[in-house]
Amino acid sequence: MHRIDSRLIQPGDIFVCLPNAESHIPAALAAGAREVIRLGHHELGPFAKTLYGDPSRDMAVIGVTGTNGKTTTTHLIHHGLTQTGRRSALVGTINAALTTPDILDVTRRMADHRQANGTHFVMEVSSHAIAQNRIDGITFFCRILTNITQDHLDYHGTFEAYRATKLQFMSGPGHRLFPEAYEAIPLSFRNPLAGRFNERNMQAALAALRVCGIRDAELNQVMPLASAPPGRFERVVKGQPFDVVVDYAHTPDGMDNVLAEARHIADTQQGRVIVVFGCGGDRDRSKRPLMAQAAVRHADVVIITSDNPRTEDPHAIVQDIVAGIDHPEHVTVHLDRRDAIRHAIHMARPHDVVMVLGKGHEKTQLIGKQSIHFDDVEEVQLALKLG
Repeated sequence: MHRIDSRLIQPGDIFVCLPNAESHIPAALAAGAREVIRLGHHELGPFAKTLYGDPSRDMAVIGVTGTNGKTTTTHLIHHGLTQTGRRSALVGTINAALTTPDILDVTRRMADHRQANGTHFVMEVSSHAIAQNRIDGITFFCRILTNITQDHLDYHGTFEAYRATKLQFMSGPGHRLFPEAYEAIPLSFRNPLAGRFNERNMQAALAALRVCGIRDAELNQVMPLASAPPGRFERVVKGQPFDVVVDYAHTPDGMDNVLAEARHIADTQQGRVIVVFGCGGDRDRSKRPLMAQAAVRHADVVIITSDNPRTEDPHAIVQDIVAGIDHPEHVTVHLDRRDAIRHAIHMARPHDVVMVLGKGHEKTQLIGKQSIHFDDVEEVQLALKLG
């Protein structure tokens, strides 16, 4: 098998060495690579097509890009396809190491799906993947844009550059679905996904499914049975008299969306909104105060904690967050994420809404160079059990 990640090399594999990856050749050989091939980034897509016989031309590939909503929208499209008899495969944040895997991995998955008589392939398309040529050579049947708000400026430099990268993908051939078109689609059934922001995700999915030739009569039967992906406005229910929601929201706009929904729920039942969140280390620092502003705009109680600090000092991350709050004395800091979650659960009263944001489906926390097991849903369940 051909691999570009030396850490994944198995005996007999071929290591595909990209520019500036020469230092990984000894590790690849030590792991059992039988050959090393050197390729440039722009050569990788054509090489993958040649290696696997261009499988994207043999199925309908649907790519979803945008700042927020990619995972849920692809999940809904995949559900609609499979429940109406199509053979669909899904690749994205939930089941891949990267939101959009490298082109060799993606093309290999497509080839396997083709071998299994697959008809559709649904994938998330990240801005990093677009900029790094990780989707070069893929023939897209349909391209969908969910939204463009601030994220990944640590990589792209400016919002304008980030936006241009997303629109670069949307300028390619195939059906192109933009929000201003599909947000006019009325829902003729009750959306099974919680959160008013999920109406847009459902509308995007319906637009894509229509392009795939699925009739509204079929969609009206199967889409009300859809469920949200793990960690996307995921309610944790253990008999407690208040709501607890775990969500992946990790951008200012994402937090605005989910916390506005939490505010709506809390106001309806005359409760408070308690939010636990942090910001990732070694990532876009400029969004940290904006995320803090979203928190204080909607929540009654704000608890700041660690997300994935990586190699950055957690205290420095908190300082960046607090810089966006006019009255920092109104927030609480618990750097230990487990303690922060337990504190929020302990202080919750009947009818409150506790929002644990930032990590969603993730099962690990990145601290320094270490990856430790940490699951927000598990931690919430344990905190509820402890009372």
